[in-house]
Amino acid sequence: MWDDKGRLIPGTVISASQNTVLSRTNNQVTIGAATPGKTNKAQRKIADLLESKRGIWLKTLPLQVGGDKLDVTQFEVGEAITLTGVTKGKGFAGVVKRHGFAGWPASHGHSHQRRPGSIGAQRPQRVVKGQKMAGRMGFEQLTVRGSKVLLVDKAENLIVVSGAVPGPKKGRILIRSKEQL
Repeated sequence: MWDDKGRLIPGTVISASQNTVLSRTNNQVTIGAATPGKTNKAQRKIADLLESKRGIWLKTLPLQVGGDKLDVTQFEVGEAITLTGVTKGKGFAGVVKRHGFAGWPASHGHSHQRRPGSIGAQRPQRVVKGQKMAGRMGFEQLTVRGSKVLLVDKAENLIVVSGAVPGPKKGRILIRSKEQL
């Protein structure tokens, strides 16, 4: 999007489904939103409250909100927000991809170019916790702070935020304003 000074600002469009407030206890609000998937018997009762026969996503948040629905009307253009989501899963990755290791030279007889090398001294005779090694990469919760709201479309229930959003397409994002933190 273009701002008033003529600068191009990259943004991400987020489609926000309406979240229904299901309960309020001790300054905490449990919200629910319909999502695709199977439902069990307990979730079907909640689905009737949400007027949906699809799967339910429940989240308990320390919020103080009014009304029975949460949607994009509570956000304003220019407001600083926090986005929380689960990053894309990359599967099992080696140390070069996962931690940015340089690897070994590709010439002069080196047979292990993308291997980690030594992982420590002879003592304490175990792998130290937190050692950078190969393993699963991604699929971790990530919070992006300081994103700005560029546009709020109340009719289509869309919100455009500056910059990137953690997670895959059609992933769940928790959007919080500064008052909700």
